[in-house]
Amino acid sequence: MKFVLLASAIAKSANAFSYKALPTGVVNLASSVERDVYTMADWAASYGVQQAAGVQLTSYDGKDYFAATDQDIPAGSPVMYVPNDLTFTSSKAAMEFGGSLGEAEAQLINAGLEDKVPLFRVFVKILLEYEKGENSPWYTWLNSLP
Repeated sequence: MKFVLLASAIAKSANAFSYKALPTGVVNLASSVERDVYTMADWAASYGVQQAAGVQLTSYDGKDYFAATDQDIPAGSPVMYVPNDLTFTSSKAAMEFGGSLGEAEAQLINAGLEDKVPLFRVFVKILLEYEKGENSPWYTWLNSLP
């Protein structure tokens, strides 16, 4: 009888600490998760991002990535082209949200933080894209971020 009670108590306490998997299609924000950077690079290329010859994503540890080149690039030369459609801007967010952020923006302005309104708009846009998970056209990019 003691064994049954002990086993039951262990099982109940283990459930409290059990790992719960994220739903499919959700961006995992845990710092221990490896980021899918190379899929993002393919995604970006498919949307028109171009890079200079020799420029490539590099990592020494599989966690931190950076752009590097294996050849000399003249000073002042462009190393990457990103189409306007792939940029988040405050003005695009303002057009997308219309006046729905007006009250929050007014609170920022009343607090003397009017210079933060553009950043706030971009932040809200990114949060909304995170919420969409795999349904977001930005999922591949978001899934590559640390």
